[in-house]
Amino acid sequence: MRYDDPNVAASAVVGVISAILLFVIIVVLQAFFYDAQERERFRKVYSQPYEELQKLDNEQLERLSSYGWVSEGDGVVHIPIERAMQLVAAEAGQR
Repeated sequence: MRYDDPNVAASAVVGVISAILLFVIIVVLQAFFYDAQERERFRKVYSQPYEELQKLDNEQLERLSSYGWVSEGDGVVHIPIERAMQLVAAEAGQR
């Protein structure tokens, strides 16, 4: 073998090791990216109180636990959900 001939075995080993190392680096960087993305999402979205949603939840809970008119002209009312369940159960028991 001459001194200027390429060493095919060494080149193949270096190529395979480089490909494996590149794959590992890509997987690690991908995991780092997803972790950073999730931390940022939590910081910006999940940890911030959403006041409009909380207000809507409170209004709906108030409506579910109170009496009031749905349509006064038609004589339609809403009643607390606990009372509605009692009435439905009593009506089902009469059948």
